[in-house]
Amino acid sequence: MPTFTLSDAHGKTQKSADLLAKGPIVIVFYRGAWCPYCNLYLRSMQKYLPKIDAKGASLVAISGESLDNSLSVEQKDNLKFTVLSDPNLAVSRQFGIVYEMPKMLDEAYVTLGLDIKKYYKTEKAELPLSATYVIDRSGKITYAFLNVDYKHRAEPADILDALAKLK
Repeated sequence: MPTFTLSDAHGKTQKSADLLAKGPIVIVFYRGAWCPYCNLYLRSMQKYLPKIDAKGASLVAISGESLDNSLSVEQKDNLKFTVLSDPNLAVSRQFGIVYEMPKMLDEAYVTLGLDIKKYYKTEKAELPLSATYVIDRSGKITYAFLNVDYKHRAEPADILDALAKLK
């Protein structure tokens, strides 16, 4: 796993090494508060948080959103796991999950009031794939779910199975 240092929704610095020192990590990359599928998924992950905790793991959500938007997501959905802000999608890039939106789609988003370049402060209209990883204490990715269709997400049961396989 690429190492990282990001700020959480409250502005506190979170290092991947510190998270790994506590145990395995489940990382969920989401597109943003503006994405209804992301919001539904984060709320569903909140329901599974006790089972993730019981396996000694931490749940972390990462988005290219600003700290204010990350805090809004955390508060709106009453999330009890760490929500991290990934400025300019830097960590998302390290994971290799950033893609450039087709021009026609970008123009459609702008017409609907969401300018992705301005929102994420990037040079191009880019988004992270909806991705979920399980990382063991050594930093090795032991489970990865990536899908170009943002409506498809990792099943919580699969995440729990991946955690159960860790020793």
